[in-house]
Amino acid sequence: MDRRASEACRYLRAARPDVEFVPVGDAAAMMPMEADAVFGHNFPASVFGRIAGLRWVQWWSAGVDGHRVPEHLIFTRMVGAFNRDMAEHVLGQLLDFGHQFQRARDQQAARVWARYPTRRLGELTVGIAGAGEIGRAVGRMLESLGTPVKYLGRTRRPADSTPPFYESADERPFFEGLDALVLTLPRTPATDGFLNRTRLGWLPPGTAVINVGRGAVVDEEALVEALAEGRVGRAYLDVFGTEPLPADSILWTHPAVVITPHLSGAGRDEDVLDRSLENLGRFERGEPLLGVVDRTRGY
Repeated sequence: MDRRASEACRYLRAARPDVEFVPVGDAAAMMPMEADAVFGHNFPASVFGRIAGLRWVQWWSAGVDGHRVPEHLIFTRMVGAFNRDMAEHVLGQLLDFGHQFQRARDQQAARVWARYPTRRLGELTVGIAGAGEIGRAVGRMLESLGTPVKYLGRTRRPADSTPPFYESADERPFFEGLDALVLTLPRTPATDGFLNRTRLGWLPPGTAVINVGRGAVVDEEALVEALAEGRVGRAYLDVFGTEPLPADSILWTHPAVVITPHLSGAGRDEDVLDRSLENLGRFERGEPLLGVVDRTRGY
């Protein structure tokens, strides 16, 4: 039995002893069975039609990454559980970029004492591509520390008066004047390869690129070229087109790349479970659920 599933069930049962929670280690173990709802992620689409009575799927990830769930089922993704972790992760990378902690470590290894310029957060203009829940959480944290922020999103929302907001249909001005570009985009057909040679060419020289969304939104070959040209000064990559990142990837040893193993949105299991329980209560009461997936947009 999958240990994480078993531990999750213990937590859920303690909170809701009136509900039967059954831990499942893998998709094969789900058939045949009956259930009103399935909690988890990365189940193959084939399993859902083989669970009797199934009405709702609660995905334990912020992105659904093209996974298919039958149209007749309610499909919700995780919202709110990863915001703080991802915002702090981006903040740490921006502090590293502005204060050049990587350079300090390199100099320490070489036993070199040499001062160098640094920049405060308030001196960096940060563009956030992906104006959803996570992107805005990142933006709010940065704004609270005096960092100028601007957003790029699909369409303007009524509350978008400040900071600056750019729509996808007129995106080039968004890239102008950036010191750092943060990617919080989900993976959809519209975002695959978003950061390509064209958009990388719009960045001011030396821009930092921070990707905490999905690896597929970055053309990694074009990014390596932009690093060589100085268009990108440093790349902080938490997600990749192939995960785990292959051992022969040039990104591992590139001096201007910082790699983390898809942990910016690791969150806390209890946060995910608490939000699942909140949605369970809504489900039982017939109220709108949080994080309902828009199947036309893919998130």
